[in-house]
Amino acid sequence: MQIRSKLALHLATLLALVSLLLAALYTLVHACQLREQRQLEGLRLHTLAAELPFSADALGRMARLYVYSGDVRYLRFYEELLDILEGRRELPTGYGPGYWNLREAGAPVATPGVGEAHSLLARLRAAGASEQELAEYEALLRRLMGLVGMERQAMNLAGEAWTAGLARRPAVFGEAYLRERAALVTPLQRLQQQLQERLVHAQRESHLQVRRSAWVAGAVALLLVLHALWAAWRFDSSVRRPLAVLRQWGAAVRAGRLDSRTRLDSADEFGELSSVIDEMTASVERSLAELREEVQRRKRAEEAVQHLANHDALTGLPSLRLLHDRLDRALARAERQQEQLALIFIDLNGFKPVNDRYGHEAGDMVLKVVAQRLAGALRDSDTVGRVGGDEFVAVLVDVAGREAAELVRAKLEALVAQPVYLPGAQLAVQVSAAMGLAL
Repeated sequence: MQIRSKLALHLATLLALVSLLLAALYTLVHACQLREQRQLEGLRLHTLAAELPFSADALGRMARLYVYSGDVRYLRFYEELLDILEGRRELPTGYGPGYWNLREAGAPVATPGVGEAHSLLARLRAAGASEQELAEYEALLRRLMGLVGMERQAMNLAGEAWTAGLARRPAVFGEAYLRERAALVTPLQRLQQQLQERLVHAQRESHLQVRRSAWVAGAVALLLVLHALWAAWRFDSSVRRPLAVLRQWGAAVRAGRLDSRTRLDSADEFGELSSVIDEMTASVERSLAELREEVQRRKRAEEAVQHLANHDALTGLPSLRLLHDRLDRALARAERQQEQLALIFIDLNGFKPVNDRYGHEAGDMVLKVVAQRLAGALRDSDTVGRVGGDEFVAVLVDVAGREAAELVRAKLEALVAQPVYLPGAQLAVQVSAAMGLAL
């Protein structure tokens, strides 16, 4: 895959993961808000659900206190209770358990309303009570209104004198009234228990939803981190490592190692560049090899030309040109070092008859053998060269004296005089040499 395609894929994956993470975070925040909202609604609903038994207890207490004492305050409190319960009066601030105890004691309480007046059922519906719960609360309210009727009758709210109502005290203290109140407690407790269980279940579901959202957000964040690590590893293997290989190749080329190769087998742009570079390097290496071979060939040709210019083609001994050069060097050294220099001029005797009788090949063989014998008998510092058809010159450097030079000359005469075997004629011939010595 091309690097641009990989980058596009990484970018699309990154955008998708970021989008998923944002969606998961939004879901998590929404779930937290929903949980808080449900908790507030549950608290509100639980408070409203407790208002019914609280109101029933307060109504009964106010009725009995009024019937017992005849104090009109309790009658007024009773009427306020009913107005709040049925939605004819605004709900006072801080309304709840203990409110009427403070009112009875004459303690200052905050009584302004907190909004529009609504009945308890309307407030329960607004707080999120289910239809079944509303129906059960409505049934309980009807039973409560039955108790209210009994209490109204006992309090003689129709206008009878308080003294005439004393006979009705058993209506709010008697067994029938107490049984009716007791019959209201059990369904109230059951309904509150059901409501409590529903609220707990709703809170548990909200908590589970928050946890699920948190797990999803964490998983997406983990995927995002893993994708970032994987993308970094892919970048290292797809970009940094090939660049390092190309940098090493460039350093090797600068160092003169043209046989180095990148050898990147990836299928991206770096792989294509590697193939082109390796092909180019191989082509340059072949061209350089051909150039080196051409240089060597020309060098060998020049050496051959130089050798032919300074050496005899038949015997391989130095030619007259090279012999003059070495003689000049030897003379300069002898003068500089105060040494003696010997020069032996060699002319073969009996060579022409061999050449005429057995042919030029036989004559060439005699010259080659004589040249090898002369060259092998001298030191490496000495020089023997061919200066004519059968004429040779030997230059002896650092000679101890004439006697030493005469010994060399005698040795050379003996070597030349040895028989020379001719393979073509299958016989041996013998020549001699006339040698002149100068010191």
